[in-house]
Amino acid sequence: MITLYGAALSPHYAKVRIALIEKGVNYREEPTSPNQSEEFLEKSPLGKIPCVEINGQPLAESGAIVEWLEDAYPTTALLPDSPLARAHVRELNGFIEYAVLEATRPLMGEWLWGHHTNDAQRATATDRIEKGLAAILRRARFSPWLAGEAFTLADVTAAAVLPLVALATQQVLGRDLVAELPDLVDYLERLGDRASVAETWAARDALFEALREGRLQLL
Repeated sequence: MITLYGAALSPHYAKVRIALIEKGVNYREEPTSPNQSEEFLEKSPLGKIPCVEINGQPLAESGAIVEWLEDAYPTTALLPDSPLARAHVRELNGFIEYAVLEATRPLMGEWLWGHHTNDAQRATATDRIEKGLAAILRRARFSPWLAGEAFTLADVTAAAVLPLVALATQQVLGRDLVAELPDLVDYLERLGDRASVAETWAARDALFEALREGRLQLL
C-alpha cells in the first residue's frame, strides 16, 4: 500500500497524485502540512510535501517519487520509449517546474501567505514567468498533449502547475498570464477533461474553498 502525505494545494503533491491516478495505483492520502517534527522528518528529511510510504518505506521529493512510479508501474507509461522523446518530455517538464513555477513562487508567497513583494520584484517575476511560458510554447506540440499524442509527465506537471500560476498572477498582478496565451487556454481545457486531472483539481478547489471560509489555515 502507498500512503501519500501532503495536500493538493501543493503543485508537487498534485503532480504525484495525478501520476498515481494515471498509473491506476491503489493509494491512500494522509493530509499533512510541511513541518519539522521528528516523526515527519523520518518520512521527508527536509520536512517538505509530498512524500510517500511504500509498504512502510519512505520516499520524498516529487521527482524521485514520479520516477519510481514510472519504474515500478511501466505499463501505463508517462515517459516515451525513445531516449530523445524522453528527453523532450523532461525538457518540457523542466521549463514548467524550474522556469515557470520557480518564477511564480514570490507571487504565491504574497497571495497565500501575505509575504510582501515590491514593484521591482513583481516586474522581475512577471518577466521570468512570461519567458518560461514562451519556452513551453516553443517546444510544445499540442497534438493534443504537450509532447505529442501521448499524455506524459510533462502534462502531469503542467496540470499541477499552470492553474496555480494563473491564480497567483491574477491575484497579485491583476493579470492571468496563462489566460493571455490562447494555446495554453485550449490546452488547459483538454487537461480538465482528463479524469486524473479533474479529480485533483476538485480536491485543490475544495481546499481553497475551506481557506476562504476559514475552515482551514495554511501553516
